[in-house]
Amino acid sequence: LNAVNIALVAFGRVHALSAPAGEHGGQIFTLMVLAVAAAEAAIGLSLLLVIWRRWQSIDLRALCRLNG
Repeated sequence: LNAVNIALVAFGRVHALSAPAGEHGGQIFTLMVLAVAAAEAAIGLSLLLVIWRRWQSIDLRALCRLNG
């Protein structure tokens, strides 16, 4: 993920040389990627917290038996 962010910033910097001053497209895309990654992490952690509070375990084999 960090390599992609660095590539986005570099891409934005290279193409900003031919664009008018004030173009920060690469930095904006990088912030968007970081925001999406933070949202994914928050959702994953909240799911683990809900599972822990409900069953007092995070054993996936036990959760697979809860069909139906």
